[in-house]
Amino acid sequence: MKYIKIIIFNGILIVALLIGSVVFTPKTNKKAFGVDYVTSNKIFSETKNTVDVIALGDSLVYSSLSPMLIYEKHGYTIYDASTPAQSIYQSYSLLKKIYKTQKPKYIFFEAESLYRRYSFEDDIQNRIGVNIPILRYHNRWKNLTLQDFSTQYQLSDRDYLKGFRYYDKVVPLMKHKKPKAKLQPYALSYLDKIMALTKAHQTKLIFMSLPCAKTWSLERHNQLEKFFKEKGYDFVDFNTLPLNIDWNMDSRDGGDHLNYNGAKKASKYFGTYLAENYDLEDHRKDPKYANYELSLVLYKQRIKQKEMKTDAAPNIDKKEQDDDQKQENQDLISNEGQ
Repeated sequence: MKYIKIIIFNGILIVALLIGSVVFTPKTNKKAFGVDYVTSNKIFSETKNTVDVIALGDSLVYSSLSPMLIYEKHGYTIYDASTPAQSIYQSYSLLKKIYKTQKPKYIFFEAESLYRRYSFEDDIQNRIGVNIPILRYHNRWKNLTLQDFSTQYQLSDRDYLKGFRYYDKVVPLMKHKKPKAKLQPYALSYLDKIMALTKAHQTKLIFMSLPCAKTWSLERHNQLEKFFKEKGYDFVDFNTLPLNIDWNMDSRDGGDHLNYNGAKKASKYFGTYLAENYDLEDHRKDPKYANYELSLVLYKQRIKQKEMKTDAAPNIDKKEQDDDQKQENQDLISNEGQ
């Protein structure tokens, strides 16, 4: 009798978690509805099968690569599916979701997460956050609406920066400790899963190290180059390429992440690298990609406003500055403990 009660209790608990997860999961990709990492989640609002390149990884991705700059020059459709301190488990989980709406030809994976240490507890927290939404979104209880009791999603909010984050702050290079060159077993176990997943979807997987004075070292470069060569994968290290990065002018935080000036240099090189090494189509005259054309117009307006410091900018920037400050606070932990 005791065991029957335990089974019934567990059954009720599981059902409650399942129903609660459906209700508490945001039904839109707007920040006001409790969505975490809005910019990366807005990829699910992109027209089906229109994103050819996915840049996956942590804050180095959305600080370094501007998809719209590359689209303007080459017509390639790229999206930065990146989040602060993105764990490799989160990368794997996000990529699985992306494949439900997109068929990218190429996945560029930032290799930084292979050095990030994770404990068993971290792994459990990552899995719970992704697989049991009610625990992740429990704070939404006071904002629930009738729409939340439906299984229908309205992912209509697009990001005209395509995952990129604009930062114009300039912080000269600071002194950093030499990073350790030790690939983490936990990360490598999920790396195998990402490799298998991309193969199953016939996507070419390329690994990269984006500019970062804080966590880059020649020892890491040599280790990654050898590791990926043995695995049979391409690896591009932006830290060894002639980008002409000036760490006293092109960083927003003393050498950890690029600012917009640095991102322009990295994006220009990345676009050329894609053109010279991979088979991508120019979509600039294709009506199917009209949302990229509109995004380019909005992107240019945003940049012009930022650079010219118009009278309208302070009103618009106030919220953006608050969001950017929160983002920077999250970025501070992105490359810690390595």
